Amino acid sequence: MLESWILLLLAVAIGVPVVAIVALVKASGNERRLQETDKTLAALFKQLAELRVELRNLRGAAELLNPVTAEAPVPTAAAPQPPPETVAPPAEQLRESETVAPPMPPQPASRPGNLEDALTSRWLVWLGAVAIALAGVFLVKYAIERDLLTPATRVTLGLLLGLSLAVAGEALRRRPLSRAIAAVRPDYVPPALTASGVFVAFASVYSAYGVYSLIGPLPAFTGLALVALLSVGLSLLEGRFVALLGLLGGFVTPALIVTPHPSAWALFGYLLIVECACLAVARYQAWWWLAFATLAGAATWPILWMIQSSWQIADALPLGLYLLLTAAAFFLMRLGLEVPETRDNWVEEFREWNVSERAVLIAGCVVAFILIVMAQFAVYNSISLVIFGLSIALYLFVARWEHPFDALAAVSAAATLVILATMPVPAKVTLPEPLMHAPLIPVSLATFATTAAVYAGLFAVAGFVALWGARRPAIWAGVSAAVPVLALAIAYWRIVDFGVDLQWAAIAVALAAVNLFAAERIERYRAVKGLDVSLGLYAGAVVACLSLAAAMSLRQAWLTVALSLQLPALGLIGRRVPVTAIRILAGLVAGIVLVRLALNYNILHYALGAAPGSNWILYGYGIPAAACFFAADQFRKVKDDALVAALEAAALAFAVLLVSLEIRLFIAGSLEAPNYGLLEQSLQSIAWLAMGSVLILRKARGANLIARHGGRILLGAAAAQIVLLQLLASNPLWTMDGVGAAPLLNVLSLAYLAPAAFAFGVSYHARDRLPERALAGAAIAGFVLVFADLSLEVRRAYHGAVLSVGATSDAELYSYSVAWLLYGAALLGLGLFWKQPLMRYASLAVFAIVSVKVFLIDMSGLTGLYRVASFLGLGLSLVAIGYLYQRFVPARAADV
Repeated sequence: MLESWILLLLAVAIGVPVVAIVALVKASGNERRLQETDKTLAALFKQLAELRVELRNLRGAAELLNPVTAEAPVPTAAAPQPPPETVAPPAEQLRESETVAPPMPPQPASRPGNLEDALTSRWLVWLGAVAIALAGVFLVKYAIERDLLTPATRVTLGLLLGLSLAVAGEALRRRPLSRAIAAVRPDYVPPALTASGVFVAFASVYSAYGVYSLIGPLPAFTGLALVALLSVGLSLLEGRFVALLGLLGGFVTPALIVTPHPSAWALFGYLLIVECACLAVARYQAWWWLAFATLAGAATWPILWMIQSSWQIADALPLGLYLLLTAAAFFLMRLGLEVPETRDNWVEEFREWNVSERAVLIAGCVVAFILIVMAQFAVYNSISLVIFGLSIALYLFVARWEHPFDALAAVSAAATLVILATMPVPAKVTLPEPLMHAPLIPVSLATFATTAAVYAGLFAVAGFVALWGARRPAIWAGVSAAVPVLALAIAYWRIVDFGVDLQWAAIAVALAAVNLFAAERIERYRAVKGLDVSLGLYAGAVVACLSLAAAMSLRQAWLTVALSLQLPALGLIGRRVPVTAIRILAGLVAGIVLVRLALNYNILHYALGAAPGSNWILYGYGIPAAACFFAADQFRKVKDDALVAALEAAALAFAVLLVSLEIRLFIAGSLEAPNYGLLEQSLQSIAWLAMGSVLILRKARGANLIARHGGRILLGAAAAQIVLLQLLASNPLWTMDGVGAAPLLNVLSLAYLAPAAFAFGVSYHARDRLPERALAGAAIAGFVLVFADLSLEVRRAYHGAVLSVGATSDAELYSYSVAWLLYGAALLGLGLFWKQPLMRYASLAVFAIVSVKVFLIDMSGLTGLYRVASFLGLGLSLVAIGYLYQRFVPARAADV
């Protein structure tokens, strides 16, 4: 017993001197600061006395110059007295002192904020606090090792030491000198002592539970919670560090206490109390960092509780209420604060937000996410769905109450769509027959359908009611119009799996009528700021509902046609109501139509008519092409942007596909035919060349980027097919394809002569619209194609329709030379007549080919008069070329 009293005295002996030493250090530092302040005031008084003497001398000089002022009394010399601090000098003296005052002497330097100051005023203080806490720990450790104190005595001494340190910190803070110091600079000694006391008390309570088993889980939990809440309360007096310590202690306490039967009600009730206390301190002290730290702790525990093995579906009620009240607590934290100014651009307004506004918005997003996770863990039972619906109502109320948080309406809308998209439905459901059979929804899908209907109705009604008088009515019109349409689309997907169902189409038409009614009501007040955008959103919802109705009642090509017909309607709406939402919706519809018509391989299996023109290709691609072109024209009248370019590109793609598929069907008889012969290649190339040439020439009349680049793409695709397929892979010289028996009116003319005509036409008419290299390339391609056609025509004249069959005779071999010489002569004559150097160069190339043929092939391949005629014709031609060049192409030809 004597040793126990000795240890108690040691504890007091350690605690009291430490507190006294700390107070002595602070008192000596304060005394030094007071001495420096006295020196500064003395210097100021001395300087003021010198100024008064100088002022008196100046007045004496003024009296000598102006005797009128002699009647004024002259102040007698007296010892300078420091004037009262509350009495200000007269304005005249101030003006005189400003003009004649000598330079001020250097002021005494204040304590610099250097490393020494930081060490002595902050870090050493906190280090001392840690040392005090460790001293208490080591004292208890010593007592344990020596077995001097009972566990109850150790815990009691720890609590007393912690309480003593906390009281000492608060008492030190209340001293007048400490208050004066805190008014000038931060004073870290009181919060350091208080923090160390809270730490010792927290450790003592936990050791009573976790080390010595002196108390049960409930008393330990209560004691730790009280210490944490006490720390949070003391932070109002002691500062940030104590608040952070209390927050950590409050949220860590449930992890330290292990109970055999954990209760969600007890846990989340306690966490809600800690959370509200921390948010109250954050709101009172404007410590918004504490709000973010509280959000982190408040969001961590629900996740931990759900992933642990003790989770039960029944926990959805306490957890859901906790999340709902957490969101409400963060929303109420902003109560009474200044509301930021509303801006038309929400992004710019968000950049000017304070930390408090950002904390509220982030908390809303985090709570919405956890509610979605909770609904999944609760298997979307009624409790989780009802709580989620209440959270929607809370979010919409807060968003309408304070306009900066109207983004919460969009957050709740997005969360709702996620819930509907992830909510499970039975795998096998027997759906009712189409129209005129009941019920519409099977009993097994009643929960899902009811949830979707209630959530959609809540957004539809609340959004329409809230937009009147709102700062940003477009947000409310957006959630009111978009959520029901998207919810219907999700329900149609989850229940019917995109099948044909006229009952669902009727629901979509009815929803379109509702949105049309809302648009009509807004049209009456369209002049009000912001309602024009709302009108456009409801009008877009009408179009979207009609598109859904088409998707629910039509299939294959007619569905795409019905969707494409929405584009002209959106174009007319967008022209009358120029809002971004309409353009976005038009872009989405155009993208869907483009994917269905350009990237959907199933179109090859669609049923076709008996002849071209009576099949679905004509209307399946023609109507969407016309719809995209008309919509682009309407949207361009408001703004020529990426949407207009995309619609024009889609119209061009549909037109090309229309022509190409019709050619395919005409030649092959089926879209699925595997063969792709020279005749079909030729017709496809001619079609692409025709459309590309029109687009290139249309540029002169103000065509946009799509026309210019679309024309180039078509011309490039045609050129690639002609070279790679028609000239090389599918050349009738080594294939068994027939080319026709008639001269010129055969496949050869389609494959080579017609493309050559387009090449010459582009090189001539597009001189101011294409680069010089492209023009030269087109002309050269034309020369090559004519050469190929001429050669193959000679082959056809000797072999008939199939060019790859039969031997080459002397007459045929000689005919090639004659045809080529005539072709070269024609090019040379036209080049000289039109003064086109490129045609002259082409003729020289042809003559060079003839020369090579004559010397390498005809010399050994021909016999008799054919060999003589071949060399004679070549020689005369070459001599004629020389004469013509000397006669008609003087030296300037070398410069060309």
